[in-house]
Parts: sequence; C-alpha cells; structure tokens
Amino acid sequence: MSDNNKPTLTPQEIVDRAEAHPAAVPFLWLGSKQTQRNFIYIPLAGMIIFSILGFLYPPKYPTLWESGLRYAAIGFFSYSFVVLMARPLFKLLSRPENYYGEDGEDSEDGEDDIEPVDGEGDNV
Repeated sequence: MSDNNKPTLTPQEIVDRAEAHPAAVPFLWLGSKQTQRNFIYIPLAGMIIFSILGFLYPPKYPTLWESGLRYAAIGFFSYSFVVLMARPLFKLLSRPENYYGEDGEDSEDGEDDIEPVDGEGDNV
C-alpha cells in the first residue's frame, strides 16, 4: 500500500505547525483562505434551518416581542445603547498614555520597584 492519498503540507504550513502551540495545531485549518471565505455559509444555514423550524413549530405562548417590528425595535435600541455607551466606558476605563511608564519600563533606574520583605530575598 502506498501513501499517495496522504495530503502534503506546504512549507508555510510546516512553519505554522512548528511555531504553533500544540493545542492550537488541530485548529490551524481555520486560518486557511477557503475556510475564511466560506465560513459565512454555516451561520446562514443555521439561520435558515431555525427560521423554518420556527414556522413549523411556533411557540405555544408567544412573548410580547414575537410579532410585528418589535425585534427590529429591540435590536435598534440595544445597538444604540452599546454605541452610546462607548464614550463613557472609554473615559471610565482608559489610562494615560504613560500609565505603564516610559518605553515599557516601570521605574527610572530599570530596577524592580518591589522591595523584599524582612526575612526574604538574598540569603548569601
């Protein structure tokens, strides 16, 4: 028996597998152009399937937002809330540009700012 049916890896795929974390190797197929280009069909198929199921098996006790344009209104107000909360959240969570120190260093002399507690440290 020959291994002619075994897929071969390109040099780039070999490098990607060598540099990737071992747990990430099974998921490297998600980075291919074909997968990225055709991935939209998975949620599209799910949307079609569940829309058909929703028409075939409607809920016994529909909720208030199950009719008319209420889904659109809920979506509009939810999205508007998220967009309008961006500025207050930015002001609340942002830090000054030099928050972590200049050039990525926390202290001026390059030493750690943490002093050892009595009884800890170098016991030479």
